Amino acid sequence: MEFLDREKCMALLQEHQVPEHIVSHSLRVAQVGMFISAHLKMAGEDLDIGLVEAGGLLHDITKMDSVHTRQNHALSAFKLLESLGYHAVADIARQHVRLDRSIRHAPIITEALLVNYADKRVKHTSIVTLSERFEDLLIRYGTTPERKEMIRKLHDEIEEIEFLIFTKLNIGPGRLNDLNVLDPAARINLERI
Repeated sequence: MEFLDREKCMALLQEHQVPEHIVSHSLRVAQVGMFISAHLKMAGEDLDIGLVEAGGLLHDITKMDSVHTRQNHALSAFKLLESLGYHAVADIARQHVRLDRSIRHAPIITEALLVNYADKRVKHTSIVTLSERFEDLLIRYGTTPERKEMIRKLHDEIEEIEFLIFTKLNIGPGRLNDLNVLDPAARINLERI
């Protein structure tokens, strides 16, 4: 399996000229994902925290390009990362907007599920509630009745995922808000969680 550490991920973001605001968002998503992953590992879940970090950092690597080309940015990120040989991270990027049905309906927590959830908790660079995030998504992307319905359905699915994650932990979703005071680029000291 390929290994992408933070330095390699940051180099890829720079190489692909990802704008600073997307890098900042991605750093926060990685931070949230790693925080949850660390707690889940302590609760006995088998997760690769490094893979969650790489997925969080690279999930939006093609977002700006996709704004111009109108491509699905999750799919274009998947194709780019696959072409570079980063198959596991590519699969996480592909699923960061919408999880595969098999993952959405299985009571198992995966790295892709955690990056997907972390992304839904980060509005720009701030950690917010699911309601706040989906209100923003409705305003920004709910341009048709069909899109609004899709966003509402996704909100319901993510609430179920949040429930699944936090029933395994002794902390609640509100604990993520504590990360807002930390620099998203700072490494989380997993030993102190």
